[in-house]
Amino acid sequence: MTWLTEFHRRWHISRGTRVTSASRAFSQSWPKLLDAAGVTRAEDNATAVREVEALEKSGRFALKRHRYRTYLIERITLPLDQEPWLIAGFDGISGEELQARSLAIVDGYANRTHPRFPELWKSLCAMLTTAFHASRSPRPFSWEQPAALETILEAVFRLSENDYPPGTLIRAASVDIGRDSKWLERHRRTCESGLSLLLGEETTLRSLGLVDGDASVELSGPVCLHFPDGTHHDFGGLTYPILSASDLERCAAITTTADRLLSIENRKTTFRQYAAANTDGRTLLATTSFPTPAFRTFLAKLPPDLPLAHFGDTDPSGWHILLKLREAAGRPVAAFRMKWRPASALNPLTPHDHKLLEKLLAAPLLADVHDQLQIISATGDKGDFEQETLESERWI
Repeated sequence: MTWLTEFHRRWHISRGTRVTSASRAFSQSWPKLLDAAGVTRAEDNATAVREVEALEKSGRFALKRHRYRTYLIERITLPLDQEPWLIAGFDGISGEELQARSLAIVDGYANRTHPRFPELWKSLCAMLTTAFHASRSPRPFSWEQPAALETILEAVFRLSENDYPPGTLIRAASVDIGRDSKWLERHRRTCESGLSLLLGEETTLRSLGLVDGDASVELSGPVCLHFPDGTHHDFGGLTYPILSASDLERCAAITTTADRLLSIENRKTTFRQYAAANTDGRTLLATTSFPTPAFRTFLAKLPPDLPLAHFGDTDPSGWHILLKLREAAGRPVAAFRMKWRPASALNPLTPHDHKLLEKLLAAPLLADVHDQLQIISATGDKGDFEQETLESERWI
């Protein structure tokens, strides 16, 4: 019954996810319904009429016929008490049932104690319960898809309960939360949206310390790789050389004619601006946030006396990156132009920021920047923390 399939499609679009009872029966023009279903041949039309008349006799549909030519059907109406029959016929679930299932899922998660953010988790579940009762679906959580809702809630819970070591591969984290290795990559935006809703600020997998992989390190400036067989490869003539993880592993040492290395957190803008300003090549620039395995290898094979510095954001996450770079380097990494700056409006710390700030203030490796961390702690304000707001300048 192609016409019945089309009728159900239209009904589902109009009412399929309603959670309140409709006050009027759902009705459609019979000729237009047949046209939309592709029932155009006379014999198919006759078959459809026989089918709908049989359903009329069993009480499934009510038919409105032409006043004089009663063999012509003008409209087809589904009585309100027959909607469950239509839903069941297409293996569907009513809006009320979808809502009830989703509310039960949220209730189950509300009873779980979050090991790191218990109050934030309770607030998220309470917000979802209120929204679902009002038939609203705060992105990325939808009451209309209970199975997907449970999957996303579980992923957000598992991701936020772990304090991942910075540099953890996304695929490793994906397996850690009980999914296949590529699941997080496929559902990255959904998970980041859920984490942001939980933590009350824009949260990315990168901000959790997760990295896409260890494939390469992008640079700007003079650099040469030396291999155990005595050969070498000089990348000095390239604008943005990219050193692969395999080449970094194979090489015995890395040399540079630059006077220092400056790593930069923002790749798309700040790194490019500094690369354009670095005309004399005295600085070897590298783009990194949390140090990946490839970047760790790169640091380990640089000359041990090459001065290192890092330019990053000055919110708690930015200082966290500096801490991890210092741990990875095993030697001093200066903080370049990383000073707290007031913003035009208050940029308050989130609960996640507060927890991270406690860890940073207790880290001996950040003793030289405690004054900056104390400003953030005392004011509760991240300030104007993004490095892109600072004008590009030469490092002299």
